[in-house]
Amino acid sequence: MTTDNDEKMLNETFAQMRVADPVPSEDLMNRIMLDADMVLAEGATVPQRPKRGLSAMFRDVIGGWPTFSGLAAATVAGVWIGAAQPAALTDLSTGLWGDTIEVPLLESDLFAALEG
Repeated sequence: MTTDNDEKMLNETFAQMRVADPVPSEDLMNRIMLDADMVLAEGATVPQRPKRGLSAMFRDVIGGWPTFSGLAAATVAGVWIGAAQPAALTDLSTGLWGDTIEVPLLESDLFAALEG
């Protein structure tokens, strides 16, 4: 519950906040500009990028060595599972689809069915 005193105090606070923004003094502005001129007079040096090869740029793009090692491990695991398929995956496919599914590679009927 608010009282009249609380509302008066709140209204006075809002009235104080409605006053125009204070303008910085001329002395402050002169000191800021003097400091800016000194910084500009020093001159900024542009850092030189080290010359690196294409492999280093590629490594940086994918996220560095930790990411590259994770991608390499996933690739090796995928090739291994694809080449020497575990019996558990064969049993899983048999349980899901009833029979082992064999997909013929580069057979023209397969591509004809995809055309619609």
